[in-house]
Amino acid sequence: MNKFEIIKEGKPGGEGVILKYRTRRGTDIYCLGAPLFYDSAGGDWSLGPSWCYLVTGEKLTLIDTGQFDKFDVLTDLIGQAGFGVKDIKRVIVSHGHEDHDGNMLELLNASGAELWAHFAFENMAAYHEDIHDGAAHPEFPGSCRNCLLPDKFNENCRPYHRRRSRVKVAHRIKEGEPSPDGRFRFLLTPGHSPDSVCAVFEDEVVFSGDTLLASITPHPSLILEYYCNKRILPRGYGEDNGAYGLIAYIRSLDKLRKQCADTELLLPGHRLYERGEPHYLKPAERADEILRFHVERCGNILKILDGRVLDLDEISIELFEPRLRKGFGKYLSHREVMSHLELLALYGDIAWAGGGPDFKSRATGSQNYKEFFSQYTRV
Repeated sequence: MNKFEIIKEGKPGGEGVILKYRTRRGTDIYCLGAPLFYDSAGGDWSLGPSWCYLVTGEKLTLIDTGQFDKFDVLTDLIGQAGFGVKDIKRVIVSHGHEDHDGNMLELLNASGAELWAHFAFENMAAYHEDIHDGAAHPEFPGSCRNCLLPDKFNENCRPYHRRRSRVKVAHRIKEGEPSPDGRFRFLLTPGHSPDSVCAVFEDEVVFSGDTLLASITPHPSLILEYYCNKRILPRGYGEDNGAYGLIAYIRSLDKLRKQCADTELLLPGHRLYERGEPHYLKPAERADEILRFHVERCGNILKILDGRVLDLDEISIELFEPRLRKGFGKYLSHREVMSHLELLALYGDIAWAGGGPDFKSRATGSQNYKEFFSQYTRV
């Protein structure tokens, strides 16, 4: 495996850093550490920057466009890598979250580039206000109809979401298809979001968005979201739930582990660079680590519940370090717990204890979740 070259120094966490990686075939990839403005909203933890990637070749390709309202920052990073916005001919979006597809419209307008995204991306970016189906926020776009974050956070996103809803995808990515030049191969990897795509490049590098991260585990989506959103998904994608929840995410991890067994380098959406050093991780190995993490997390939740009836917050207090629950980390911890409770409930390992928004549950004494995970890893 080749090594990264530091083109521009920045913060130890990667903000403002530019790295260059040269593949075995001699293709240069520029890794741009685009900062996030919200950090942890009061907590003492951070996602680090969103990583955007310039892939050289006949068609200069930008993978992900950072967080919204940061177009000047993104164009500055592109310039410091030695390119202009008008040089970009193709934009690939890993998934429809605002820290990965922000600045997309500005960049498309300024460059004339074509947009490649998951075949469900436009559905998730669009508004479906006439379809409620139990969504917490039917007035929000498809990607945010079940946003758990407080209004003081999501109000920053709303103007951007209105702009994004007008986007037109030039190429809707489908499972396993290659790019015309054969350098990219695309895998649909739902679980973190229903429109997640991983791009395998030259059978050496995997651009993973938030499906695989370097030193943290992505939050799975929720099965509950499927029932709120199945009518807004493209025909053929919403009939059965393969798009939402921890089970969908585990299947995507298994797909990456099998289909990327020989790839050498993970280029993730966050945490590529920490403490002044880049990570060198193999995608299949990282997918296996995250898969085993979720096995352990299910077991830990059952131990916490043993003999007690607890709600989401009570479980998360015992499961997470206090620093990880600061700011909007509290809401993310609830989401993480809920994604595992959904799987445990499906396999009969927990029972819901009454209704209400707190989702109280109790352990039943079984550990049937191991049957599910045994298909994918040793339990």
